[in-house]
Amino acid sequence: MARAHGLRAWLIQRLSAAYMILYLLFFLLSLIARTPHGFEGWRGFMTAPLMSAATFLLFLLLLIHAWVGMRDVVMDYMHAFKLRFTVLTLIAGGLIAMGAWVLQILVRTA
Repeated sequence: MARAHGLRAWLIQRLSAAYMILYLLFFLLSLIARTPHGFEGWRGFMTAPLMSAATFLLFLLLLIHAWVGMRDVVMDYMHAFKLRFTVLTLIAGGLIAMGAWVLQILVRTA
């Protein structure tokens, strides 16, 4: 059972990293195809439905990627249960707060 859990974490890390690379390529190609000028140009570029959805997915996967990596490090090096639980709770709270902040920014600019 623990082996399947490790495989799942490994797969999440690899798939989220692959998406981040694909997003970077998509972003750069979109930027080359239509270079925005000024604030309104950038706002229109980033609020286009495809770009907005891709950016939301990027940040969601980035936060999941960060959670898996940080959780693995904490689980490997912190053996005291209370300390590990506290640190993981703080990390999760911080990542959730960052996710809420990103969502607020994306919704507000749309």
